[in-house]
Amino acid sequence: MRIGELAELAGVTSRTVRHYHQIGLLPEPERRINGYREYSVLDATRLLRIRHLVGLGLGLDRIRGLLDLPGSGIEDELAGLEEALRDQIATLTRQLEIVRAARTSPLPEAPANYGELDELARNFLTDAAARRLEADLTLLMSAGDPATHAQVRAHAEAMGTDPRLRNLLSAAIGGLLAVTESTPEAERDRIANELRTLLAAAPMPDLQNARVNDLLEQYRAQAFTEPQLDVLARLDHEL
Repeated sequence: MRIGELAELAGVTSRTVRHYHQIGLLPEPERRINGYREYSVLDATRLLRIRHLVGLGLGLDRIRGLLDLPGSGIEDELAGLEEALRDQIATLTRQLEIVRAARTSPLPEAPANYGELDELARNFLTDAAARRLEADLTLLMSAGDPATHAQVRAHAEAMGTDPRLRNLLSAAIGGLLAVTESTPEAERDRIANELRTLLAAAPMPDLQNARVNDLLEQYRAQAFTEPQLDVLARLDHEL
């Protein structure tokens, strides 16, 4: 049979067959007088064997060393492959369990009483804002110490027990996160005023933890868009 027939039989392209020739995986028969190569059934068998091993996940370099082994040698190699795959499956299963747990609970690095802060946040923020705050607090509180955590918790409790502050916070954060490039100047000023009113009524705690303060600065610079940062800059200018 010719190369096209051989390739069709094995479910590959003629280019693949030629590649196997080039890397020494499949012997290349001599050309006949008519200029064509004629492949035997033994060539076809070898090619089918190669494709079978490729389908099992073996690389071509590895296959080259297996093709001429006796049956027991191949069985040993495949047993090793099976064990490696089982290890990979076990690793992926553990990772999947971790990801599933992370979707429904605070991250492992969160402090033990993080859930209290999370619950306080959910009491006075919209769902979307609470989800965002939950992830941020998990990160920032994991970098803090008990004193920092106590400051933040006291501030959150004060906000949560005052209906006026809850409304101010929800409106201010919702307005800030809604700012886009198309938000008019007057609307940006209005949102900055809402934030200013909120901070006047409930000043942020003076955190003494330098690491947390640094993280907050990085968060501000990286998490907000340019239009949102513009609103915050207007707020800073007046403070």
